[in-house]
Amino acid sequence: MALARQFDMHLKHILAMALALTCLLGATPVLADDDFADGQSWGLEFGFGGGWTADTAYTGTLENFGYARDRLSRYRMSLAVEKTLFRYFSVLLQTNLLDHQQWTRSSGIGPDDRFEWGTWTLDVHARAFMPTPGGRFRGYVQFGIGPAFTPSRLYTRTSAAPTQSKYKELKVSYNLMGLVGGEVMMGEHVGFLFQGGYVFAPSLENRLGDRHQSGGGLLITGLSGRFGRRL
Repeated sequence: MALARQFDMHLKHILAMALALTCLLGATPVLADDDFADGQSWGLEFGFGGGWTADTAYTGTLENFGYARDRLSRYRMSLAVEKTLFRYFSVLLQTNLLDHQQWTRSSGIGPDDRFEWGTWTLDVHARAFMPTPGGRFRGYVQFGIGPAFTPSRLYTRTSAAPTQSKYKELKVSYNLMGLVGGEVMMGEHVGFLFQGGYVFAPSLENRLGDRHQSGGGLLITGLSGRFGRRL
């Protein structure tokens, strides 16, 4: 129930951002210069940065069972291909690297038990953007949805086994993402981007019904390439 309430709250915030920019674009004069990056309609974006993931009931249960967080990666990365469809609007196919954690627990009979996972997504995004006159800069807001993939690995040992056993699992769920950002063209084909936003990505679930949230806030910078002029 708590996860469902979070979903409703974050979805409303993301949709509110998209609606606000839509209203702004609708009020823009038709004569506004929207010729971003000399009319090049394809883009390739690579972003890297950081983020934060809140503790959840899922990680709390791990602590109750004697596990301690050994590693928490706050690194975030994204790769996207963009296609401009018409004035002020484009679509993207984007993949994102999100949560990566490792937890350990003393086994008492040898190497520590270890549990680790990482989450990545594959999304379709809709982007509404507003370029400046001359097309060297644009601001944008975008909303994306798609599957989230969380492979996990457990290394554990029992008194009956001489070595650790390894268990693998792949959890496939979904994610929702809202981003606000900007892009500055530094040359004819190369630009610099920056963006921030929030990801809602429920992932791992234990037998008690606790669900982990692999998303959270993120801040990313990176490079973009523009190519493919409009006809």
